[in-house]
Amino acid sequence: MNTSSVFYLCPICFYASETPDGSHEHILLRVDPGLPDDERRKPVTDQHGHILSPGPRWFHEAMLQTRMMPHNS
Repeated sequence: MNTSSVFYLCPICFYASETPDGSHEHILLRVDPGLPDDERRKPVTDQHGHILSPGPRWFHEAMLQTRMMPHNS
C-alpha cells in the first residue's frame, strides 16, 4: 500500500501534479502534507489555539519555500 501523499505544486498558478513535471512553465515545489492525522494538515494557530489562517501548515511551509528559490515566471 502506498501511503505517500507527496505531490508537486506550482506556487504561481497552483498547478498540481503527482510527479515532477519538467514541462510545466514554472518551478514546482515538492509538498508532503503528511498522513491524515499529521499536524501539518491542521490550520495555523497561535499559542492560544486561535486560528491565524484557515490554510493547512503544509501550504504555508510550501509558500515559505518560494521565498528561498529563484523566481521562474
